Amino acid sequence: MNKSFERYSLFVFALVLVVLAFTGCTNDTMNALSDDAPQLDEASFSKLRHAHLLDSNSDRMGKGGTAALREATVEPIDDSGLVLGTGGDATVDAEVDLILGLRDDFDFTLEASKFLSRYKFLSRYKFLSRYAFNGMAVSVDQALLDEFLRQIESDPDVEWVEPDIFIGLPGQQGTSSNSHQKLPWGVERIGGVQSSTMSGDGQGSVTGVDLFVLDSGYPMHNINRSGAINFSDSYWDYDEYGHGSHVAGTAGACDNNYGVVGVAPCLPIWTMKVLDDAGESEISTVVEALDRAIEHKLSNPERPMVINMSFGADIGTTEYNALDLAVQAAIDAGITVVVAAGNEGVDASTITPAHVADAITVGAYDVYNRFAYFSNYGPMVDLQAPGVDVLSSGNGEKAGWKGVLMTGTSTAAPHVAGAAALYLSQHPLASPAEVREALVANAVDIVHGAPFNTTTRSVWVGNF
Repeated sequence: MNKSFERYSLFVFALVLVVLAFTGCTNDTMNALSDDAPQLDEASFSKLRHAHLLDSNSDRMGKGGTAALREATVEPIDDSGLVLGTGGDATVDAEVDLILGLRDDFDFTLEASKFLSRYKFLSRYKFLSRYAFNGMAVSVDQALLDEFLRQIESDPDVEWVEPDIFIGLPGQQGTSSNSHQKLPWGVERIGGVQSSTMSGDGQGSVTGVDLFVLDSGYPMHNINRSGAINFSDSYWDYDEYGHGSHVAGTAGACDNNYGVVGVAPCLPIWTMKVLDDAGESEISTVVEALDRAIEHKLSNPERPMVINMSFGADIGTTEYNALDLAVQAAIDAGITVVVAAGNEGVDASTITPAHVADAITVGAYDVYNRFAYFSNYGPMVDLQAPGVDVLSSGNGEKAGWKGVLMTGTSTAAPHVAGAAALYLSQHPLASPAEVREALVANAVDIVHGAPFNTTTRSVWVGNF
């Protein structure tokens, strides 16, 4: 019996070894073929930031997960580092999209070709910024990621590297429907009918201030459009998705007895299409748009400007990323930046760009002044604004005039962007910090049911 038991034990032991051996092989094969990012030793790469966002299965990146890893076609690059063409026949299983932060004095004109010649295996690249920060967006074959990061470690031109993630609209809530109402409840609730332009009286406009709406494109009707720039992969700069139209309408739809009216009627609006027709974008695309806005400000330093950004992503950390740095650069250049807190129902301290301390971060409440259950919260939220069943412009022929209802902190933010524009129309020399302080000081305490350590003060423009 003992010998039988010994033979049985040896058999079981051998079987376990075989199973473990095959299990190890299976895991190696799955990892090699999987779209999951490689497991990197962060300690070996001191310049790598936000390494956790390389995980392509993350569900924290808005609608699209992360853009760090994707199927791709390589664009061949010649010895000078210039892209030879798109749609090359060389393919890789997956690419890793990254953003590189270059040294502050890096000269793109003089040094770019030399820099790119060191990394000929890059499948694509684009220069990101000259005003927000010196940077590049690049794509690297997943199999070469480890070696690329090792080279970056010893490259004096590169200060940091991080994943170029997808961002998206913050989980729009509710449904859309047509309405003949002309004065949205949100505009009325925050004192629009008592402001200097008296929203809803069929006349009056805000001049001398520019609003940049970074969103899904320009609306067809009822705004004073100064310009439209398409940064997205979509063919049209027109708003196919409908979100950008809604945001622009809330902030500045004209008071002309047609459609809806905004907080700052007929405010000059620049629409920058950064979100594609599915409502998504890479961070590098948004940085490009912010850089253009900064360039416009530097060319017109005396003209007050506001940026509205009604999108974001939960990056799981309070540490700033490339988008946050670009937002901060816009603020430092003198532009007031208003951002949505997000709709995940979490503390906004890990939401980009909502956690940028110098931006104006906006939460949402409903028509009964109840804090919206979906709204992100916490000390990073500066103000509350109407964000449930908000009526504003649509993107279709009928909806554009009649308006649509949308819900979310993305619809709350443009109330504050309009308020900032109203304030700047009367105080054109005010800095972003002074605008933020004025809006917070002028707010009214009407919101109830907000989580602990979250403001209950709503934006108010009745005396602007």
